[in-house]
Amino acid sequence: MHERILIAGSGGQGIVSLGKLLARLAAETIQHVTFFPAYGAEVRGGTSNCQVILSANEIAAPIAEMFDSMLIMNQQSAEHFMSSLDKNGLTIVNQSLCKVHADSRHVLVPATEIADRLGSAKATNFVMLGAWLARKPLIPARAIENAMASHFPGASAALIDINIQAFRAGLAA
Repeated sequence: MHERILIAGSGGQGIVSLGKLLARLAAETIQHVTFFPAYGAEVRGGTSNCQVILSANEIAAPIAEMFDSMLIMNQQSAEHFMSSLDKNGLTIVNQSLCKVHADSRHVLVPATEIADRLGSAKATNFVMLGAWLARKPLIPARAIENAMASHFPGASAALIDINIQAFRAGLAA
């Protein structure tokens, strides 16, 4: 097993936080994991992405040029990274903010709209994570839900609940 994952969007969308959570949980069941964040000059509102690589074998380099999975949160990221998808790869696209055509490799999810309906646009990243895990179940969904409170220790119970609801909505999307 070797999975190269890119999560990309703008600062403030929880890109890096989502990547950290994914890497932390993957490390519990997958032998080798790397996490590599990248930020634009003006963090909130600027570009943000992170790479997570999961592998049964040692990982030679912590960054990739091509990806097996991509979670694309905004149009700027779609324009910049869509050509980096491996020929057998899968992209989960936030269709609320991206104009991309759906096909067998690009799954469109109205993630921001779903998160808004649940009460917090900040939960968009968890809708995207759920949509990806529904198609590539590399980490048990229950592990994600159980880790929410410990990963966000200062968050209110209400915010944790919205994040869990968003994740579940993504699983169903």
